[in-house]
Amino acid sequence: MMSDDQSYQSDTAESDYSNTSTRSESYGCAYLQAIQSQMDSYPTTGGEYLEAIFTHREILSSYPMAHRECARGFSDIAYTLEQRAWRADREADTEAVAAFRHEAWSIWSVNAAMTHSTPKPVVTASASDPSFTRSPPVCIMQPAL
Repeated sequence: MMSDDQSYQSDTAESDYSNTSTRSESYGCAYLQAIQSQMDSYPTTGGEYLEAIFTHREILSSYPMAHRECARGFSDIAYTLEQRAWRADREADTEAVAAFRHEAWSIWSVNAAMTHSTPKPVVTASASDPSFTRSPPVCIMQPAL
């Protein structure tokens, strides 16, 4: 039965909204999704976050194309760490947040570079060899922060 009151909301509409608002998605490869699923018990004091970053770098280097969502995954992990309550085994959370955000940025820049097509050779006029071609210069170094 519906009420004439315009502020009335049915129970079904409210339950539909609460189900969609509490649902969380995990981004990244299976390794990052496993870390995300364990965030409630994830300690940072012993430097576990560094091990996670280095392990992921090894996995990433073996097949970079499978890690398109990993920048978002690292960013989500950083946000989760930033929002959780302080405990003694989590005293390095702020350092882990900075490290995970930096890793997210690094992965994003690598993925962005891979998605651009390879530049076509530029034909340059040369007095000695008019058929000489060369590719434009490309920077492949990661910026230092």
